[in-house]
Amino acid sequence: MSTGPRVAVIGTGAFGVRHVAAYRSLGIRVDALVDPDRDTRDRVAARYDVPRTFDTVADLLATAPPDAASVCVPGPAHRAVAVALITAGIPVLVEKPLAATVADATAIVAAAEAHGVLCHPGHILRHSPAHRALYDAVRDGHLGQVLAVSSRRDRPRTLTRLFPDEHPALLTAVHDIDLALWYAQSPVVEVRAAARTRPGSVTPVLVWAELRHANDVVSSIRNSYLLPEHTPNHTSDLVEVYGTDGVGHVDLGYPTLLVQAERTEAPDWLLSPPDGGGALAAELRHFLRMVDGTESSPVVPLADGLHVVRVAAAMADSATADGAVRRIPDPPC
Repeated sequence: MSTGPRVAVIGTGAFGVRHVAAYRSLGIRVDALVDPDRDTRDRVAARYDVPRTFDTVADLLATAPPDAASVCVPGPAHRAVAVALITAGIPVLVEKPLAATVADATAIVAAAEAHGVLCHPGHILRHSPAHRALYDAVRDGHLGQVLAVSSRRDRPRTLTRLFPDEHPALLTAVHDIDLALWYAQSPVVEVRAAARTRPGSVTPVLVWAELRHANDVVSSIRNSYLLPEHTPNHTSDLVEVYGTDGVGHVDLGYPTLLVQAERTEAPDWLLSPPDGGGALAAELRHFLRMVDGTESSPVVPLADGLHVVRVAAAMADSATADGAVRRIPDPPC
C-alpha cells in the first residue's frame, strides 16, 4: 500500500465506506476515520485496515491532522465539518451537495477563500467517462449550439424512509442541476418547479423543474422516489443534450449485470463500485492531484458547487410556492 498522503474520511455511512474503498483502489490507505458511532467506525476500520478512529473532527485535528479529508457526513453537518477542517488548513472534498442550505454553502466558500485552502465539491458525474465524453462532444462543438438539456433520475421509495427531512432537489436532483450547468456551459438564472407527494409521505417523492440559463439554454429536470424498495439505484438515469447539429445522451438504464431474483440487483460498475474504482476513484485521484499541485484546474470549481445549491434551494422554494418563478442571483464576478 502507498505511503502517500495521510487521508481522513469523515463519516462512515454507505458513501463514506465507498470513499475508503476508492482510496484503497488508488493505493492510498486511509489514515483515519471520524464518526460518533464507535461500532460502525471500528467495523469499517477493521475491514479496511484504518489505523486511527475518532469521535469528532476536533479529536482528529488535535491528535493526527491529515493531509486531506473526504467529508461524507449528512448534508446538514457539512458546514461545521468542512469549516473546521478548512480553518485548520486541511484540503477537503465535500460530498454533494456542498451544503444543505445556501447560507451553509456560502460559509464554506467564504472559509476556503479566507484561508486559501482547497475545497472540492464532490460532483461525481463530472468524472464518469460516459458523462465526460458527452461534455467533450458539447465543448468541441459536435452538437452545434446547445439548445436544451433534459434529465431523468428515478430512485426507490427507500430514499423517502432514509432521508425523511431532505428535499429531493437537495439530495438527488443536485446531480442533474450540476449536469445542466456543465452541459449548458452557463449559470442558471431562473427556476420553476413542481413537487408531489404520495400517501404516507411528507417529503416530496416527485420533483419536476424547468431551468433557464443565462445563455437561454433551457433545462428540464425530473426526479422521483417511486420505484419499488429493492430497485437498484442506478438503473433509470438519463441525460440528453439537444443541439442545433444533433442530440447526445447518456443512459444508465442498461446495467452491466442484472440479477432478477427475489431481490433485484444491479451492481454499480460505473460510478462507485463497492470495492473501489469507477468515477469515484477518478474523482478522488483528481482531488489528491489538486492537493499536491500536479493538477491546477478543478473539474468542479467551488463556485459551481455553491451555484448548484442556490438552484436546488430555488427549486424546492418554487415547488412549495405552486410553481412560482424564482430568480437566481447573479454569481459574483
